[in-house]
Amino acid sequence: MKANIKKYNFLIFSIVALLIAFYCTVLNAQPSESITRINSECTGNGGTITPASASNTCEFQPDTQKMTFYRLDLCTSRPTGPTTSAQIDRTSCSTFYKNDSGSETTVIKGTGTQIGTAADYTALPYGTYTFGIVTMGSTFKFTTSQTFDATMSDRANSSTTCVTKVSSLGTIYGFENRINTAAKSNVDCTAGATAAETTIGVNTLTTDSDDDCYHAMTFQGTHVNVDTYLLESDLTLVDGVGATDTDQIKNGETGCTGGADHGISRLLGVMPLATPIKITPETVGLQIKYNNTRGLAKSMTSTTNMIGYFDSAFFDFDLIAR
Repeated sequence: MKANIKKYNFLIFSIVALLIAFYCTVLNAQPSESITRINSECTGNGGTITPASASNTCEFQPDTQKMTFYRLDLCTSRPTGPTTSAQIDRTSCSTFYKNDSGSETTVIKGTGTQIGTAADYTALPYGTYTFGIVTMGSTFKFTTSQTFDATMSDRANSSTTCVTKVSSLGTIYGFENRINTAAKSNVDCTAGATAAETTIGVNTLTTDSDDDCYHAMTFQGTHVNVDTYLLESDLTLVDGVGATDTDQIKNGETGCTGGADHGISRLLGVMPLATPIKITPETVGLQIKYNNTRGLAKSMTSTTNMIGYFDSAFFDFDLIAR
């Protein structure tokens, strides 16, 4: 969303935006690093995961996935991204959807789903838009029941089916290599267990070899590359980003530790549109089409076939005019 924290978190989300930030040093207009998926797709994804994938961290499609949308803007040119003291510059943008309280949406793979209500939408000026800015919450909810062609363990229980459960930690964060007991896990491999909704939060996009945390990263999506940022509730970067290393906060400092959100509440991304959206008198609306075939990852422990926890994996979507 990784017993090995270096993988991802975010992975998650290819849904987010561009960045310029100043904090002692000047950050780049776009993230300095680009990342592809580090984990492989589980063999048997969509059905029974086979032994070859059972013992390794891999990604698969969850049964349900929920996210919260706050805003969607379309832009005629690339916007200037946020800093530690300023929000993204939307001068070239028009707001299509906005709900300051957020609207939770259930993801249906390959299907456009309604976000919010009619009152949240504003008609877009006619024109051609080449970038989209998506603002969403930094926590995601998943429910899944996954069958394996091998006996799997959650450290305390074993069976060939493992399901999501509510963790005693509440929200599980991606930079959470300290999840080392079954009591803190969000996985239940008890025979006959019923899946419950688990909440997974993003507090780093990925980490480097020193476990320093990236708060800005370009993710290579299905059709386009998306510049992604972690933001506080005021829609600025967390203080400390770029103080030492571009786009990063040092391991162990606020913004780069496990088990806390560090004030991060939004994911923001600038997404170049693979096909520019033309708004004309004939346009009746926009749709978001999701690609979450690999929206969830099972993070393995060092013990064969033992799952440490479920984590968010990278997913993306397309914006389509109707």
